[in-house]
Amino acid sequence: MLRKSIIMMALAAAFTMNVNAVQIEVPKWQPPVPGADASIPANAYENYFHINEKAIQEAEIFSAKVQKNVEKPKVAIEKVFKEKTGLAQAVKLGEFSESTVILLHEGKNNIRLSVPNISLRGDTVESKSSDGLLFAVHGYTGILLVGPPHGKKINKYIQNEGIYTYPGLENASWKIFKGKTHVMYTEFTPSKTKTTYGITYLGGGDVKDPYQDKFAEVVMSNYIIPSIEPLSGLDNYSHVKHWDNFSYRIPKKAKLVSEALEDNKNEVRTYEDVGVKIRVLRFRIDPNIVDKSLAKKQIFTFLNKYGDLEAPTQYATVWNNGLPGFLIDRYKPNGESYLRHFTKDSEYYYSYCIDYDESKSPYKHKQLRDMVEYASFDNAESLRKETQWRMTDHHKKKLASNSMFNPWYMEWIRILRVIGQKVCVTNPNKLENL
Repeated sequence: MLRKSIIMMALAAAFTMNVNAVQIEVPKWQPPVPGADASIPANAYENYFHINEKAIQEAEIFSAKVQKNVEKPKVAIEKVFKEKTGLAQAVKLGEFSESTVILLHEGKNNIRLSVPNISLRGDTVESKSSDGLLFAVHGYTGILLVGPPHGKKINKYIQNEGIYTYPGLENASWKIFKGKTHVMYTEFTPSKTKTTYGITYLGGGDVKDPYQDKFAEVVMSNYIIPSIEPLSGLDNYSHVKHWDNFSYRIPKKAKLVSEALEDNKNEVRTYEDVGVKIRVLRFRIDPNIVDKSLAKKQIFTFLNKYGDLEAPTQYATVWNNGLPGFLIDRYKPNGESYLRHFTKDSEYYYSYCIDYDESKSPYKHKQLRDMVEYASFDNAESLRKETQWRMTDHHKKKLASNSMFNPWYMEWIRILRVIGQKVCVTNPNKLENL
């Protein structure tokens, strides 16, 4: 069942990919862009589902272990895994296949991008300079930094650099780190704008890594750079709606058909458009219950509730101006499809769901997904003062004890904050020693 599911997901991906190769080019006498692979479709980034053989093996091992250990289930989730064949594998595979999406839309920022890797922790780096905020995301085996240019701060670690051209980007350049650590930096200005951005990505390229086994330069050149696009395109077919502290987007032609209170706790707004039904729901956060927006919780709850484990489904942690949410995307070309973005502020959870049939709707899958990913909070500055964890306390300790990536990450935070706020780092390993 698992391998059949993987084949179906690969087939579904074919509906969103074309045959055009990544269009990175370099001027004469410039070095080639590291990792650029002409065999990878230019819109491969649109498929959030990514998987490798190690992930498949790990999912099968996890499922076998669960079945062996749940002869007498002690907790509810073990009982569910025991009763529903294939659920444990599907949940674990979903966790391995998560992508990360970044949206920046405060002040002069107006950009989105994605990376085929999990994200488990987010930090906002503030400085006394006028460059603006830099957003840092940490996974098990990857680090992503997005914001204003920060290449000058890392020049002493650079092995090689160059410039390139790519549709929609101007003044684009790259830098690659020296040593055994795979790190790539790119800097660019989106066309028809005056805002320049910098992105750094670290990834080890470990073939034993079930989350992402490609080197940083391959991921940067073939997935991150092609995914960069302005958010202004959303204005062509959607507009922003406000719900107290929370803001979201709906199609311009969508009509509000009802506002209701369900189960004495869920406030619901329902909108309809041709071939599209939207439900925006909010309910109060119970601090005594595990965070419902965490990826593991979202994946398990969705698959357990809706079943159909072989239906192509993609997952991503979505960061809006440094604040996380979780996306579930079950897309069936010319059939009933489903999108959900689940996020939160300090008081409420928000669930934005879209049921649609692309064959009956004026909107394409990507248009609706881009729209549902957008979220904003009036008190974002206050919310992101704290580290944004995407895991339980138990797993936080596991990440914090990671002998390589946690010191690496904290050293980056130290470097980028050195001209501004003070930060305490306990015995970090220096970059040059990695």
